Amino acid sequence: PFTFSAGQYAQMECALAPGLVRDFSMANRPDQAVLEFHIRVISGGSVSQRIASGLKLGDKVKVSGPLGTSYLRADHAGPMLCIAGGSGLAPVKSIVETALGSGFVHPIHVYFGVRAERDVYFEAELAQLQHQHGNFKSQIVLSGSGQTHATNTLIPRRQGWVTDIVAGDFPNLTGFKLYFAGPPPMVEAATELSRSRGVPVRDIHADAFYPAPRLEKVAG
Repeated sequence: PFTFSAGQYAQMECALAPGLVRDFSMANRPDQAVLEFHIRVISGGSVSQRIASGLKLGDKVKVSGPLGTSYLRADHAGPMLCIAGGSGLAPVKSIVETALGSGFVHPIHVYFGVRAERDVYFEAELAQLQHQHGNFKSQIVLSGSGQTHATNTLIPRRQGWVTDIVAGDFPNLTGFKLYFAGPPPMVEAATELSRSRGVPVRDIHADAFYPAPRLEKVAG
């Protein structure tokens, strides 16, 4: 059994890239037996490319953990705001699904920021969560200029920096518990926004995904 709290991550080493350890967040709920990871494939990445092109059923993967302090505070009795950038959606997914599965009744807002339409994923699942839970709402934000939005989307697109969109939507964050995960600039901007809104540090839980050597992405 691999016991963890929603939002935490693990260190992973696979046989295809011996000695190269990367951090990846668990995207599944802690009560689920199968571990789920979201791994962005980077061109020339020393680990992600090998995982994408060569990892197959039966290959050995070493997982160590759990690690990280940006996990769900289950005792919070108030609204929740999550901002995810790219594969930062993985820990946010775990946090949100765990909260909703435990009967959390307060509003949950998820903002998923990506650069372009091609980077959007997990849309159908987010839309399904919205359909099943009246207290859950998700937004997809494209930051790239001149983006052509996909047609027949399940979740409408918004244009701009995800933190700017959040700033316009939430002039007041009093009583919120905040969870951020993704690229460091996004996480830093979200943290600064939260502090400018007077949110106590104890209510801000951030996980910045720093790049590993050789342009490899740390997704945890």
